[in-house]
Amino acid sequence: MAAAETSVTSPSPRRRHVQGVTPPQRPTPPTLPAFDPSLVVDLDVRDDFRAGREPLTRILAVVHSLPSGSVLHLRAPFQPTPLFSVLGRLGFEHHSERFADDDWSSWFWRGDLAPPAPLMEDLPLPTDDAWDLRDLPAPEPLHRLIERITGDSTLSKLNVLLPAYSDLLSSILTEHGWRIDVVATSGTTVYAQLTRQIGDRSGR
Repeated sequence: MAAAETSVTSPSPRRRHVQGVTPPQRPTPPTLPAFDPSLVVDLDVRDDFRAGREPLTRILAVVHSLPSGSVLHLRAPFQPTPLFSVLGRLGFEHHSERFADDDWSSWFWRGDLAPPAPLMEDLPLPTDDAWDLRDLPAPEPLHRLIERITGDSTLSKLNVLLPAYSDLLSSILTEHGWRIDVVATSGTTVYAQLTRQIGDRSGR
């Protein structure tokens, strides 16, 4: 099977129309809300496709690093329809617009648009007992966290300092039996506490 047929971000193959069969009704895509421009994170992958590179890993890395409440603006040479279901399973809604045959803009945002964690203005961040991952580029903090929580079955709590929080991070940790709670944020630092869910000692 050709690579383009299995790619999550490649255009979907055209479907043949069968005469006499009524096609299924597609849900109307959400309209684009009036977002605060400061919340929009731009990512242009048109050059990746021109160079023959699959940009899915790059896209997911940006999605992982999105601060809560932010919006991803993706530029691609086509409407990235297969990506809609991938991010949809993570709670993202989407809207696309075509500016030319090879120039599409797609916006992705969490349906609940959760507000960012409250700032801790009067108290210093409790960094002494926290694992500091702030200087690592995405998605390295996630990889380090997964290695740590799956490598020690006796670990039940872990305090960490992260460069950002995202709902994708929370979803992945939940799959491994952990909950993440943001205790406070200060500037670009997120202080969070990870807690193993009761009864989960699988170390998956």
